[in-house]
This record gives sequence, C-alpha cells and structure tokens, in this order.
Amino acid sequence: MKQYVINGGGMVGAAAALALAEQGHQVTLVDLQPPGAARPAWDLRISSVNQHHWLWLNSLGLEQTIDTQKVMPYTDLSVTTQSGDTLRFGATDVNLPQLGVMVENNTLQRALWELLSEHPRVSLKVPERITEFDLAQQRLVLASGEACDYDVLIGADGANSQVAQAINISYRGWDYGQRCLLANVRLSQPQAAATWEVFRPQGPFALLPLTDQQACLIDYRSSGEINCISRDENTLVKALHHTFADRIGAFELLSHASFPLQRKHALNYSDGQSVVLMGDAAHTIHPLAGQGVNLGFADIRSWLNCNSDIAAYEQARKTENQRMMRAMDMINWGFRSQNPLLKLGLRAAFKGFEVLGLKQQVIARAMQT
Repeated sequence: MKQYVINGGGMVGAAAALALAEQGHQVTLVDLQPPGAARPAWDLRISSVNQHHWLWLNSLGLEQTIDTQKVMPYTDLSVTTQSGDTLRFGATDVNLPQLGVMVENNTLQRALWELLSEHPRVSLKVPERITEFDLAQQRLVLASGEACDYDVLIGADGANSQVAQAINISYRGWDYGQRCLLANVRLSQPQAAATWEVFRPQGPFALLPLTDQQACLIDYRSSGEINCISRDENTLVKALHHTFADRIGAFELLSHASFPLQRKHALNYSDGQSVVLMGDAAHTIHPLAGQGVNLGFADIRSWLNCNSDIAAYEQARKTENQRMMRAMDMINWGFRSQNPLLKLGLRAAFKGFEVLGLKQQVIARAMQT
C-alpha cells in the first residue's frame, strides 16, 4: 500500500482520496478551505455527471451522504442545429434508468468530504497549504510546519495548479474569446427531466434541469456581448427572455454569473516519477457538452485501473482527453459555421445517426470517457 498526498479537495481531489483510501492506501488531503456551508438555493456552480461515473461515486458510499435535494436526474438530451434539425438521446436508448444527474458542485464536494472525515485511512489537512516541495526526497512541508512524506503526490488543484508549477509543467491552449453566462431561474411551468442545447452562429444556448420548476440557463456568446447584456439586471432579463422564452415560457431570474471560456492541456501529466496531475490541473475543456468533471473522474478511474503505473496512466489519459478536447472544438466550430456545405453535411450526419442507429454508440462512448 502507498502513501498518497493529494493537493486540492474539490470534486476530483476528494473523489480520488476516497477511492484510493477504499483500496487500502493512506491518503493525506491538503486544501486551503473545506467545502462551503449548505444553502437552500441552488448555487450556480453545477456539474453534469454521467451515469457511468455517478454509479461509481455511489459505490464509494456517496448515496449515504449526498443531499438529494441538490441532485436532479435527467433522462433525455437533445441537440438542435442552426437548421432546426434535432438529435435526441434517451436513457432508454442504452437501457439505463437515466443518462446522469445535474448536481451542485458544493453539495457533491460536501458529501465526499463527509465520507473522508470518517475514513480511517484519510487525514484531512485544512485549512492548509503546501509551502515547500522536496521532489527528490518525496516530502512536502505545509504552512503549519508539518512535513508530509509521500509515495505519490497528486495535483488535483485546478487550472492554476501549484503542483504543476512545482514540476515545471507547460500547457498548450487558448482563449475562445467567449464567455459562458449562467442564470438560475424559477420556471412558470414544469419542465421534463431533460437537458437540451441549441446551436447558433454566436454560440449555443442550453438548459440544465435543477428541479421540475427550476433550471440553469446557459448562454454562450462573445465576451463583448455577454458584458453588454449583463450590464444591468433588466437588460439581462430581456436578453434571456428573448433567447429562451419560446422554449420554456416565462421565468424569474434568481441568480447569474459568467466566466471566460478557455482551453488548456498539460504537455505532461507527471514528472515521470512520483507526481501526477488529474482534473483541471491537467486539462480544461470547452463546457458545451458538460464533460469537464467527467474527464476528471475518468482520470481517477484510469489511475486505479493502471495500478499506479504513471507511464500507462499518462498515455491513456492524454490520448483520451486530447480526443475529447478536439471533438468539442470541432462541434463548437462546426455547429456555429455559416458555410452552407458544412451545414448540409451536418444535416446529413444527423439523419445518419438516426437511420444507422449510431446514437447508442455515442452515448456509450461518452459515458466511459
């Protein structure tokens, strides 16, 4: 059994700590702060977790501690092109009860931390931070002065990873010049347990169900457009109603925020010896398909399947994550394009998916990524 230190206790870091402890390893989890306090209202930080990973999380004990009021199962997903063609994916297509869940990030993190706090092989160092890295001796020093030895150090500390900086990791990526606007709303009429996305030249807009009468509306536009429509609440409400009202009717704005869209991929996921990166520390992806945290959970499961073989883990995950990132870029570019030949090709592809029965393969592939 190994001694692990994990820097970063977000959803990916906490899940990694729990999974490794369940395998019999000793785990020290370091974070600047614990999860935030539970609140009645849904937070804007929401993730779509596919059924493959949701079942895995439940196998670690999550269902014992998760607040189900902040978990919304969804059974259907649809994508609509600029031309109005719609491709629908349903849980019944792959004989599942649901495609996955929408879950509040803080709720998932809190549930994982509750399990970690009771686990005999987990030591939580919080509030705490790493101040010194002795990579040769595989030892860390914390701000409190405590030293931590490790066999493996995992950086699950986000896009500005301290661990990645310590091992001199370089990244390749770019800014998309867009922002993602998130708006939690109360609906005037009940909605189905379905998520959908509609493409248009300036970027897609989408809905994530939170309850039968609450949803998170997502609007992707240029940074300038988002700044313009967000300048005051009245302007924002008008813009959102113009975009969404035809599909969902009237609604009340509860909260909103936006963030810039960036792509970032580590050239290496490790130092080749005893330090590895997972989650956003290794990759940040365009969020249009909700794959971000799913890729992080897939990193963890790949590490477990590779039996802590750093080279095997890095090869497997770099290849798969790069493939997914390219696919998201192709979708983002292709579905927004005004090229008539490309539009015609996409229309033919959509019809082909239905006729050839490829939907099941796409869902199965996405579930396991």
